[in-house]
Amino acid sequence: MPAELIESPAGISCVFSDGRRYRRTVAVEPAVLVRDLLAGLAAMIHPHGGVDSPGTVNTYLQGLRDIARFMRKRGAGGGAGTLSRGLLAEYWMQAGRFRESVTRRMLVSFDTACGGGALQPGVRALADGRHFATRPLTSPLVPYGEQEWERLHQVCRQAADEAFAKHRRALKSAARGQDPRTGGWTADNQRWLLMRLGPLSDQQAGAYLGYGGTWVNRRGGIRAASDELFPDVGVVIAYRLLLGIYTGIVPDGIAGLGIGDIDWAGDAAVLLDYVKGRTAAESRTLPRRAVRLLEQWLEHSAAVREHAPAGLRDSLWLYYSYGGRSRWQTTTGVSTQELWGRRHGLSVDRRRIRTT
Repeated sequence: MPAELIESPAGISCVFSDGRRYRRTVAVEPAVLVRDLLAGLAAMIHPHGGVDSPGTVNTYLQGLRDIARFMRKRGAGGGAGTLSRGLLAEYWMQAGRFRESVTRRMLVSFDTACGGGALQPGVRALADGRHFATRPLTSPLVPYGEQEWERLHQVCRQAADEAFAKHRRALKSAARGQDPRTGGWTADNQRWLLMRLGPLSDQQAGAYLGYGGTWVNRRGGIRAASDELFPDVGVVIAYRLLLGIYTGIVPDGIAGLGIGDIDWAGDAAVLLDYVKGRTAAESRTLPRRAVRLLEQWLEHSAAVREHAPAGLRDSLWLYYSYGGRSRWQTTTGVSTQELWGRRHGLSVDRRRIRTT
């Protein structure tokens, strides 16, 4: 669900990839500048951009309030299109690194969303230029060592292959099943039902049978059967990390892939189109083991793709989540990846993966 702007007072409402909802108003003047910056921020929030947590949005809103108050004190009551180069430079020279950074990004995003014609030429050049507050020097992130990298590979490979084997066994089980309303609540019949209706909760399965969710829960529930047929976020993380290990494509490029980015050039050749950070689109012919992995994932995710909303089926990393308010997911949060890694005795850091 794209972020939406709120009117009177101005604000923003959005739903993050993990299902969390967020709503904030910004009751400061000048209101027209606030609305313009909020429009720029909205274009940066999931699913259109990488902003995907309440804490990150709060950081942007702090910068937004700060620049609005500064402009109000200077008597500038117009929108982003009326800002002058000199006044904006004055603000950024005293704002500090974080506030300068977030307000720059919102202005550039607003200008981009308007086709590059919202800001005055001098302001656009200033916003695209060098920061006034320099980033402090930091030590480069240490790449994964050879043993640590191989351990990451082995754990991901085992997780993906074990989940795929369970998936295939569940498909065979479903093929042996029949309608549980007439054939009884057996393992085969549970999977038969899921293949026809898609992922279900205990309550939904109970309603289909004419019983309550408690009846299903007391008989083991339906979650385990659903996880076998429809991959969850942990399985997606394993596949994504493996594809990065096999191809060298950075995590951001892999995360944004869609079905249409895969060009099957032959029986054993695949050309993958992706975007690397802020650079232009790139293409790469995949090595054989990456091709096999993609083939396996597409087979593994076929069932969940069949039942997903039509607008999400073209996302490569589609999965079903029983947690959160948004059940159908196409992204994985950084904290979710780190938690998955800790459960497997790993350190999963996207920045270190990119460095490696």
